[in-house]
Amino acid sequence: MTAFPPSADTAYINAPNLQEETEEIMRLRRAGRISDRDWLLRRAAITDRQTLAADPADGKVQTSVQSTFAKLLAYDAANGTTAGPRDTNDPAWAADPRGYVRQEYAAWAAQDARP
Repeated sequence: MTAFPPSADTAYINAPNLQEETEEIMRLRRAGRISDRDWLLRRAAITDRQTLAADPADGKVQTSVQSTFAKLLAYDAANGTTAGPRDTNDPAWAADPRGYVRQEYAAWAAQDARP
């Protein structure tokens, strides 16, 4: 049985390294070649990956992280763009927004959606 939501290792197994991913989404954003949804998703995934070892007691980091995740959740809730099996209304996401980001990144990556 597959763990749900996916772990970071599973969700980001084929993701480029953080520097490459950051440079790519910035290049695409400047060129106007990335949708708002992909921008939010990929930024949230970068944030998740960058803060895996962050201290949960570091309020400044956690506030920034939660804000990034909340933007993706809000966008998907407003636009019905959830790609994974559990939508934004699933109560699990209130306690685990990282899980939502990982679910969505894994679904996006499985579609080979890179421009």
